[in-house]
Amino acid sequence: MAEMTPITYSAEAYTAERIESLRQEESEHSRRFRMSAASGQRLPHRFPTVDLFPMRELQDMKPAKLREIEKMPGHTPRPEDRPEHPLRWDEECLRYTSQTKRNFFLGFIRGVGLVSFFTVLPISILVVIYGAFERRSPQASFFESLNWEMPVVLLMSSIIMWGGVSLVYRLLPNFAAGFQPGPMWELNRRTGMVTVFANPAKMRTAWQVEHQLPFHEFDCYLQNTPSHQGLPQFNRSLAHYRQEVHVALVGMFGATSSHVEQRAAWDMVQRYMDTSQPLPDTPLWEEFRPLDPTSLEHDRRTGRPPRYWRDMDDEPFAQKVHEHQDKLNAFYRG
Repeated sequence: MAEMTPITYSAEAYTAERIESLRQEESEHSRRFRMSAASGQRLPHRFPTVDLFPMRELQDMKPAKLREIEKMPGHTPRPEDRPEHPLRWDEECLRYTSQTKRNFFLGFIRGVGLVSFFTVLPISILVVIYGAFERRSPQASFFESLNWEMPVVLLMSSIIMWGGVSLVYRLLPNFAAGFQPGPMWELNRRTGMVTVFANPAKMRTAWQVEHQLPFHEFDCYLQNTPSHQGLPQFNRSLAHYRQEVHVALVGMFGATSSHVEQRAAWDMVQRYMDTSQPLPDTPLWEEFRPLDPTSLEHDRRTGRPPRYWRDMDDEPFAQKVHEHQDKLNAFYRG
């Protein structure tokens, strides 16, 4: 049984008023750094922080899904491998790493097979039906002249790519799936520190700390880069105000076509790091609230149900989703 004692904050843990501390040293950013990691619109630091979060925190974690996760064998908020896992989202830290190249490649092949199967299948069915009922003539039409072998080959190839890779994932999960040996970065609520690690893809450099600096010394930049279709795509970057140290948040939080989602994600991160305030009140963080001292005290004082999100029915949850979208629009769009 995992230890369920709430964490203890360090003396350097972040609180929102720390952002008012003066930054007396001048920036050492090069022009290249300012044009990349520290480019775009600098988003505001909140004092006090606000309990806002992006819509995906509701849309991706519906109560029914949370209850399914709870029923999984051995599920616990503190699994044994949590300290050494390169990917975390809990009461102590946000830690991120990317997939291995092998996992990315196999996932790409499976995705291509899946899309190809559902694209080729209806075409193959139409060709078979047409060939079965259409009388052939010397003046064969275009459809009559189609080679049936090609759709069958494409269909079988799609099945092999989709099903074959899925079988590899099932039989050899350690080989196929997984993340890089070490994390890329970490935002630690308990210590108030931002850690950037060395090359996480190699075992000899995994988990080596490259930079470790206080969260209040970082600024968040909203960046806009066009997609392949030319549409705007927003993401965020945390950049140290003086040193050329940055954290690309796009891996964990993703790029979106809505700047509102990115602004809300930054406010959620600020709220998460602010130990004077409870954890963001989202479905995903609910099971960790009893393990965080500020959240635990807040919930006792306010009478917040410990399973507020997890025991919510579909209809009231849908209403909460609608209300939260209105809340975000009113706050960020005015």
